[in-house]
Amino acid sequence: MSESPGEKPSASKSRGGGWAVAMAFLIIACLVLPIVLIKSAMTRVRSLGGTAESALIAVRHLADGFKSGQVETTLRSYGAEVHGTSRFQFAELKQLESFERKDSTSIAWGAIPLPDVVVEARGAVVYTYVLDLQKRWDLRLTDRTVDVIAPAPEFGTPALDPSTLTFEIKKGSVMRDEEAVRQALQTGLSGLLLERAQAHLPLVRETGRKATEDFVRTFLLSRYDDAAGLIVRVRFADESPAPATKPVTIRQ
Repeated sequence: MSESPGEKPSASKSRGGGWAVAMAFLIIACLVLPIVLIKSAMTRVRSLGGTAESALIAVRHLADGFKSGQVETTLRSYGAEVHGTSRFQFAELKQLESFERKDSTSIAWGAIPLPDVVVEARGAVVYTYVLDLQKRWDLRLTDRTVDVIAPAPEFGTPALDPSTLTFEIKKGSVMRDEEAVRQALQTGLSGLLLERAQAHLPLVRETGRKATEDFVRTFLLSRYDDAAGLIVRVRFADESPAPATKPVTIRQ
């Protein structure tokens, strides 16, 4: 059977129309899709750019950071992030310590004194001194100088190396229980170490001041682009302010 002459033009016309529709959709997609993607990207930039831009501006201008009152808060978070704790260890002191206990007693209601017993303990101790980042930090910018009032220094639990701990009977007596005196000294070592940590604080204060100044300076340089060349001065909260100096008048 032969095909009817009228059927071929109809099929060809149908295929041509389908291609035209497909091309039209393709052209529309090519025009619309980039516009949609660009608008979506711009929306995300607007939503994130506000805070990012304001933060960037704050980073660039040191004076603005002090005016906004965010410097102290940012310093605390920076310190906790860097040190992994809310305390900044600013000094460490290693000492070979010696503690002595003298024990006296008597018998017959105090009428007959017995010989004294003196026991000495020696050992290597590590003292650590810290500043609490959660306490108040006051920072003031004047010209190119940042004056800092940091919290009063604190000390951690002293670490006594047990491998170095020795006891020696400096003065004994067969009439006394020397071992009881030694045990009493060993039991009281924790309290003695805390007292010694407090006594050693003046030895590390200036070292800690320098470390704190470096800590604050590093923080400012990491946050503010115009912080180079700043002078940082630290005073601890347990220190009295430096007395104001009176101007000296030179008379000719």
